[in-house]
Amino acid sequence: MMRFGLIGLGGIGEVRKQALDASTECKLTAAFDINQTLLAQLPSDVSIFKDAEQLIHSDACDAIIISTPTHFHKDLALAALENGKHVIVEKPMASSLTDCQEMAETAKRCGKLLTVGFNHRYFAAIKDVKAAIQSGSLGTLRYVKGYSGHTGLSEFKAKWMYDKDIMGGGTLMDNGIHTLDLICYLMNDKISQVSGMISTKTWQLDRTEDNAFVHLRSESGIMGSLHSSWTEWKGYQFYIEAYGDRGMARAFYAPMSSSIITMDKPGGRTHTKRNFYLGSIFREKFKGWQSTVIQTFVEELHDFINRANGGSSGIIASAEEGVRSIAIPNAVYESDANNSIVTISH
Repeated sequence: MMRFGLIGLGGIGEVRKQALDASTECKLTAAFDINQTLLAQLPSDVSIFKDAEQLIHSDACDAIIISTPTHFHKDLALAALENGKHVIVEKPMASSLTDCQEMAETAKRCGKLLTVGFNHRYFAAIKDVKAAIQSGSLGTLRYVKGYSGHTGLSEFKAKWMYDKDIMGGGTLMDNGIHTLDLICYLMNDKISQVSGMISTKTWQLDRTEDNAFVHLRSESGIMGSLHSSWTEWKGYQFYIEAYGDRGMARAFYAPMSSSIITMDKPGGRTHTKRNFYLGSIFREKFKGWQSTVIQTFVEELHDFINRANGGSSGIIASAEEGVRSIAIPNAVYESDANNSIVTISH
């Protein structure tokens, strides 16, 4: 049983707490939040701390989940790692690429596990797309494309959520970062080149993009593309499609669904399989979107514990993949400013 400390009990922190409660392999044993009312609602067997530093230096937990605004991630993660704690940090990993690199290097030096909360990897539809690629039924993978959008400012509860100095960017670092991670995860290859364009014209926020268009090329030549938006007037949704030379697979949310089209040979007769995840759809209808997130968080926790104990299985996002998820948006900002193709170094 791994003991977890939770720093941040706000919106996503509360969902993390529910996932810890639902898991049979871990337990919430320590917590800190600046809101004392939230701390007072915790069970009596959870140790409450007066500040994050006190929690980090205690022996009340083996691992820490950081669910705070992004600009606090680096300092909290570094302190936790240096004090012998494994760490899960929410996305985005940190506000700057330099901060992310320092976090990954510190985890390696301390011999501790650092992962980033890309829980969309655990969506059932994404698992089916990944399986279609791995099975070879799509043939040789040629390109992956995705879209992620929501209505923009109406989605945010606080101004820091769209402050570039805190978040590191706009839609690319918010909703788009999940789909960007999925594109790279499905490509399963090192990204070598990035180009893109951004727009700030709809919301006119200081340096914070409301739309971004991204193009990627991997070392083996697989291509990727993403449109990330804060002007999706139909409401929150994302999709991702993987194309091989003998078929394609598509995942969509919300509601969750997938389609897989295969051919015996390129250009041959097609066979289509569609999946509708009724369990997820009805669960969300009656219990909200949080019910799906809790389920993915539980799976992520179990992968985390396996990795912390020396295992190699699971699909959890590593610190290095977290660094990549920030390196690409930064390359897009550079590409847009200089009208250039940016090379990613590894």
